Amino acid sequence: MKRDVGHQALQTWNKLNDVLRSADEKTCLNLLEVEMKGRNRIAFLLRIHSRLNKVRADNERVNIIRGKM
Repeated sequence: MKRDVGHQALQTWNKLNDVLRSADEKTCLNLLEVEMKGRNRIAFLLRIHSRLNKVRADNERVNIIRGKM
């Protein structure tokens, strides 16, 4: 029996990618936590982590450009 995914975006790979395309850091952290406590699928964890890294890097670049780093 499959464990509850805990979040609608974690039901399928396609749903995950739909959500991640516009996900902010808070959403990524939430999805990462839910997946780790739930089904703990490596591919899903790595995909969420990848988006989290991109969001953080984009924010850091903006801050560097603005001289806030």
